[in-house]
Amino acid sequence: MLHRTLIWLKHPFLALLVRFYIGGIFVYASIHKINFPAEFSDNIASYLIVPHWLVNPTAIFLPWIELVSGVCLVAGIRVRASVSIICGLLGLFTVAVIIVLIKKTPIDCGCFQNVGDPVSWLTVLRDLTWLAMGLYVYRYDRLIHLDRIFMIKPEELNQEEV
Repeated sequence: MLHRTLIWLKHPFLALLVRFYIGGIFVYASIHKINFPAEFSDNIASYLIVPHWLVNPTAIFLPWIELVSGVCLVAGIRVRASVSIICGLLGLFTVAVIIVLIKKTPIDCGCFQNVGDPVSWLTVLRDLTWLAMGLYVYRYDRLIHLDRIFMIKPEELNQEEV
């Protein structure tokens, strides 16, 4: 029974589904932030972690990093690089939320929409779960990688056209 469970957990199709889920979450999370950068900037500033001069650039660039990484993850383009960026962001978000919870600063998360989602230990648990899912994708995902399908292989470069 345990052997079957381990085989099922290591199956590449499950990793593909998790990859689509994590990528979709990041695409969804980025859309509102891209459309309303001023609100997202206020939310970043409320964490009191980022220096004041970095708040606006962070509010502009962070959602685009989320969007590009999420799209690449869903599309199967540079999957390991994309999931590494997403795991790094999730680690950063988790640390930021923990700092806010320790300081007992009552703010909204700003994860998906900028109003109405207060930070809590459930936010930390959710982010850690997504981080574990990202690490799972990094380890076990092998299906539908478009960059591998369309990439020129080294042996093809050495062949001369006849």
